Amino acid sequence: MDGKVALVTGASSGVGQKTAELLARRGARVVLCDLDASGGAVAEGIVTAGGEAVFRTVDVRSLEQLQQAVAVAERSYGRLDTVVANAGTVGGSAVAHRLEDLTDDQWVSIIDVNLVGTMRTFAAAIPALRRAGGGAMSATASIAALTGVAGQAAYSASKGGIVSVVRTLAYELVADGIRVNCVCPGGINTNLLGDTDILPALTAQMEAAATRGDAMSPQELMNRAAQPEEVANVHRFLVSDDASLITGQAVVCDSGSMVANLWMVIDR
Repeated sequence: MDGKVALVTGASSGVGQKTAELLARRGARVVLCDLDASGGAVAEGIVTAGGEAVFRTVDVRSLEQLQQAVAVAERSYGRLDTVVANAGTVGGSAVAHRLEDLTDDQWVSIIDVNLVGTMRTFAAAIPALRRAGGGAMSATASIAALTGVAGQAAYSASKGGIVSVVRTLAYELVADGIRVNCVCPGGINTNLLGDTDILPALTAQMEAAATRGDAMSPQELMNRAAQPEEVANVHRFLVSDDASLITGQAVVCDSGSMVANLWMVIDR
């Protein structure tokens, strides 16, 4: 990543923070974006450690704010080479509801941040990447995009849309020398769910399913959730020159949960 300029959304905590810090350690100059102003302290930490970083308060529901952040990257560092669209939401208690119980506002709020927010991030960055002669973009999707998760219809749909957008952009941007991929984690040990009732609700659903003998299971092959820095490592790979042949892909990093659940279905 030496000499590269990267923009990371959702960079104040979790996967976004660890990705920004990792890219900086690998030599990138980083623009950190988040609605949470504590990302300023993350940027200061990068600078204190000898890296180059600036923070911009950005709401991914605003294309204008994202365009301004891209302008900051070009003004501060002369170019933009790399984008990690990580900002997202689990939608509070809306995620743990059945489809027919979700309101229009709950649907729209999740889709607007996760899916349209990712699309806005890419749309704001593409002209700058073209001006730089190419680059790479990665987004945070989820295994929910590939499997669906009971009680998470809106969240699963939003992440599934990211996979579709990534595959479409891989075609659209290949002539510009721009690669586009996404990461599909399973459970991640972050504070994203901390202020919601999602975990108790989903745990109850999964325990009930296990009691009934349903195929649905929370089991993960490695029997643990991912750490944010582990997902950051996948983003780092996808936006680096090491992944020069990879575009249009949804890379699963889920502690083996898809494999574990597939095995359980076959076994039954």
